[in-house]
Amino acid sequence: MRQKLPNRRPNEIVDFEYDGQRYTAAISRFPSGDVAEIFLTAGKYGAAVHLHAQDSAILASLALQSDVPVETIVHAIKGPIGQALSLFEVRR
Repeated sequence: MRQKLPNRRPNEIVDFEYDGQRYTAAISRFPSGDVAEIFLTAGKYGAAVHLHAQDSAILASLALQSDVPVETIVHAIKGPIGQALSLFEVRR
């Protein structure tokens, strides 16, 4: 069952580089402090890298909201999403 998030929530933002591409990642957390969602952007709006970043963030967010531990995603996904999530302090 997917957990519902509040309409307004604080977020944390980090810029990083992966494989020569600059990314910006933002996360928000559940009230417990666990990561609830991630947003990822890269490149120009509409460019392939931008669309791939957004799509992978949506999938990761759906997994997080369905109780998949952030550690599982970080270990399973070695691309920009995995790196981005590893940059934030994980609270469990």
